[in-house]
Amino acid sequence: MVLTPLEVRKQEFKKGMSGYNVQEVRNFLTLVAEELENQARQNAALNERIKELDAKIEDYRRMEKLLQDTLTTTQQATDQLRENAKKEAETIVEQAKLDGDRILKLTRDDESRLRQELTVLEGQKMSLISEMKGTLETYLKMLDQLEKGAK
Repeated sequence: MVLTPLEVRKQEFKKGMSGYNVQEVRNFLTLVAEELENQARQNAALNERIKELDAKIEDYRRMEKLLQDTLTTTQQATDQLRENAKKEAETIVEQAKLDGDRILKLTRDDESRLRQELTVLEGQKMSLISEMKGTLETYLKMLDQLEKGAK
């Protein structure tokens, strides 16, 4: 049974033959009522403080959730950036290998073409030398004949 200060103040007692001193009972009931009022005020203040603290706890929980979400999002973004950078690096390395292979093939093709041209030029040189020798031999024979004919 919950008593209110008002109920304590209005409580009436039957009078007996040699009952309690009415004034003392009234004074005590007043004191009890005042104490109940004080307790009710303190209880209300404590309940208000509890509400404030509950609100703060809820705010902190929301902030914690937000921080957790932010950390999770940041971690995911970091992981994604790292993965993208790794893929890009792999692509760059692969492209560099392909470019290197292409340049090496071009260089080998150029070397082969230059060797062929050199072989052709050496053949032309030999042919030219042979032709010049033949021409010179013909001129020498003609000179020899001219010289024999002039004697």
